[in-house]
Amino acid sequence: MKPPHLTSSMAVGAAVYTSGVLARDEQGRISGDIRRQTRRALSNLQRVLADHDLTLADVVKATVWLRRASDAAAFNEVYAAMFGTHRPCRSTVVSALVAPEALIEIDAVAYARN
Repeated sequence: MKPPHLTSSMAVGAAVYTSGVLARDEQGRISGDIRRQTRRALSNLQRVLADHDLTLADVVKATVWLRRASDAAAFNEVYAAMFGTHRPCRSTVVSALVAPEALIEIDAVAYARN
């Protein structure tokens, strides 16, 4: 069972929609630089997807909000490493985030191909 601080998700047919994935640790805290927060946010996304028997390889679309444009290169490096050769469609926006310590937030749509 995922901790309550992780994002919500909803399955609609074969698609799973996630919302507001942040880099929260097991205690609900957010800390670290953009690399650490990207790894944590994507790990949290993996946990949410696992509740639906899906993985990052099932993600077809991601929307990413970065607090700072200057973090884009470091974010891309970690994102690419975690997704491997799979490259879902992605939009990346620079914006203020509601959680003041958050440097990144991710929404994703995954599709169960079975």
